[in-house]
Amino acid sequence: MTPFFSIVIPTRNRYETLTYAILTVLRQEFASFELIISDNSDGLAPGEPEVLREYLSDSRVRYVRPASILPMSDHWEFALSKAEGEYVIVFGDDDGLVAGALGYIHDIIQKTTPPLVSWQRVEYSWPDRIPTEHANLTIIPYVGKTGLLDSEKYIRHIIDSREDYWSLPMLYNSAVSRNLINTLKEKTGRIFNAVSPDIYTGFAFAQLTKQYISVGRPLSINGVSAKSNGAAHVNNSHNATRADFWELLKKSEIRWPEQLPELITTYTCIVEPFIQLRRYFPELDAYITRKQIYRNIITRLRAASEEEMAGQKQKLLQSAGSDREFHAWVEQQFHKAQPKIMPKPDKPVGYEDDIGFNGSHLILDASQFGLKNVYDASIFINQLFGKYKDEDFQKPMTMPLTQRIRKAAGMILRPA
Repeated sequence: MTPFFSIVIPTRNRYETLTYAILTVLRQEFASFELIISDNSDGLAPGEPEVLREYLSDSRVRYVRPASILPMSDHWEFALSKAEGEYVIVFGDDDGLVAGALGYIHDIIQKTTPPLVSWQRVEYSWPDRIPTEHANLTIIPYVGKTGLLDSEKYIRHIIDSREDYWSLPMLYNSAVSRNLINTLKEKTGRIFNAVSPDIYTGFAFAQLTKQYISVGRPLSINGVSAKSNGAAHVNNSHNATRADFWELLKKSEIRWPEQLPELITTYTCIVEPFIQLRRYFPELDAYITRKQIYRNIITRLRAASEEEMAGQKQKLLQSAGSDREFHAWVEQQFHKAQPKIMPKPDKPVGYEDDIGFNGSHLILDASQFGLKNVYDASIFINQLFGKYKDEDFQKPMTMPLTQRIRKAAGMILRPA
């Protein structure tokens, strides 16, 4: 029989966290699912890795490997091609599902028959997170709203930095129907067409559905471990994870958009997949102008030294190309904004003063509750929220206050 859900976990060199991510799936009460583990790790000998052997004996688990090491978006494309379920969920090898989530999502789908269901996520920092001052940090959305989100309004707000992107219907925090996935592939040739594949799918599915169900209760966990790509880029860490990501990207057909400066910031990583998507949805051109994008980049620039800031300015001017008028406009905006020089502190700032409820998120030190991995967090979050309740999933909803979201998100995104 065709499983109702396909849970796809693309993994690369992270068996130490992957095993706990697997447990968050296999110990769900809802049973109609397949779990696909797609292994893109280095140095694999023939046969499955020994550390996974006990999980691979479960008939619901399928272990696959690409013929060669692939860039991230290409690997996700390969992994997703193996899914056979009616609805698909993808998450990383240090992430997980909240206990009981699959049954709840299935109930919503049965009642509403939507093309997708999206939900909030918990941010859980593993004990090995770098910088260590952020280890065990757990941010739990606690006043999220449930209902229908207006795709166009929300996308416009995200790319103009008026809303956070976390409620986009990404494969990372959504159950997406096979029909909708096939529609995207027929229109664009593949599912993942950006350097940031998760955010790309969020924009793409939002644009295709026009409105979608968003559940305010967190149903999955976004893990941040020592090898997380997101943490490495946000912290501007020149570590092995980040170097590996960009080296593999050279082998992909996906390229950074020429009209976007190669500055790896939180904002550019959000707008990059939007720009990539505009090739297939020309109507998106009306959502934001090139000047608005550059103004948003410039006003948010930060650097640890004059030399670093000069390098960022040079990249901005290079991306302006031979357009003299636009080149002069960039110079003018840079002078007007006066981006800040912020030397890095000798020691990264911790989060001790942020613990507690800030009005929209509950912020905890997970170690104080005995949580050591994403599976522990899965059980804890389910117990914290209690019994799942029936709600009106098809009423129009508005997003929470932007400032509240950014306040919580900023703790994860804070530079090292």
